Amino acid sequence: MPKEQRTFTKEFKLEAVRLVQTSGKSITQIARDLGIADSTLHHWCKLQAEQGEHEWQRGLL
Repeated sequence: MPKEQRTFTKEFKLEAVRLVQTSGKSITQIARDLGIADSTLHHWCKLQAEQGEHEWQRGLL
């Protein structure tokens, strides 16, 4: 049986990336705290770094 894909709000994604940037915790720990895969959070951080914060936020709309 296939796993249902979760969707996340743009606010959730922005807050998750902000936590990585400001909390001093590892991506793995933050992902665990938020109940998401660390690969998902790593991907969001990578996209934000590649696209720049403003463009990445626009792309989430």
